[in-house]
Amino acid sequence: MPYGTLADLYARFGEDEINQVADTDRTGTPDPMLVARSLSDATAEIDAALRARYRLPLDPVPGLVTRLCCELAREALYAARVPENVAGSAKWARDILRQLANGAMLLDATLDLVSDAGGVEIVSGRQHSPFASPVAVRGRR
Repeated sequence: MPYGTLADLYARFGEDEINQVADTDRTGTPDPMLVARSLSDATAEIDAALRARYRLPLDPVPGLVTRLCCELAREALYAARVPENVAGSAKWARDILRQLANGAMLLDATLDLVSDAGGVEIVSGRQHSPFASPVAVRGRR
């Protein structure tokens, strides 16, 4: 299921813009297949970026993810030349995805993170454990 809908695109960018860029048969309405494909492609890009950090599909879908999906889908709807502001918004969305993927930003706390349980941290040069109690450390000195 895509993280955005035609209604989300309309709410963000207006019916006029979306109808204009997604109207492939000149009827004044968006081509439903084109809109569905652009939203699905955007969702796939989001999932590819977040796969290592979050359990997919995201449920519930955070508002930020819907916004990112819409920004990426909007860019895809422009068949020929993408306006600078649309390309800039898509670049912003990809920058946010990068930050989410590397942990610099986190999504809603109700979402499940991919477990990294069982990992081991190896740190060289330490003379005592960072997990030792302060009392035990003081007693050593």
